[in-house]
Amino acid sequence: MPAEPASVPVLRRRATDFAREQGAGEELAADVALVVSEAVTNAVKYAGAGGDAGVVELSARSGGDWLELRVRDRGKGFGKGSVDGLGLGLSIIARLSADLRIVQEGEGTEVRMRFPLPSG
Repeated sequence: MPAEPASVPVLRRRATDFAREQGAGEELAADVALVVSEAVTNAVKYAGAGGDAGVVELSARSGGDWLELRVRDRGKGFGKGSVDGLGLGLSIIARLSADLRIVQEGEGTEVRMRFPLPSG
């Protein structure tokens, strides 16, 4: 989707719907909504940092007892030349997800978040 603020609620809804389809309860769905909002907001902020409009990508999958979400942009990367640092969003994501990985290789940034799905 375009790296613009209007993409945040759209991608949040898609992630939440997917989580529910995989068996997530209301608390987990709310956590997914919040972390995706934070990750996409960061992507929107930094995807166009090089002067291009940019795009933000969301992918989701489940396997075994895990839900994995990835938010990716093709910007120059957060924390590079930024005076505001990483902000509160990443600490929220780290607190709510069971596993958080931030990959800045090549172009852009990918935020990978994993959550345990309920058994049964």
